[in-house]
Amino acid sequence: MKYIGRGFEYFTHNGVKRVATCTKVEFHQLLGKPVFIGISPYGNQVRLTKNEIHRFI
Repeated sequence: MKYIGRGFEYFTHNGVKRVATCTKVEFHQLLGKPVFIGISPYGNQVRLTKNEIHRFI
């Protein structure tokens, strides 16, 4: 897919901008939309929808 390997920016709950690298895209059945799974520079896994992602870099 075109998003795998690309970085994306997102905001945490307290307004801090973070960056993660997309590793996988899954379709969430209950939400009815794709969920982007990435790895942050701190080694944590993040799962965000396209609405929660600020922009792809």
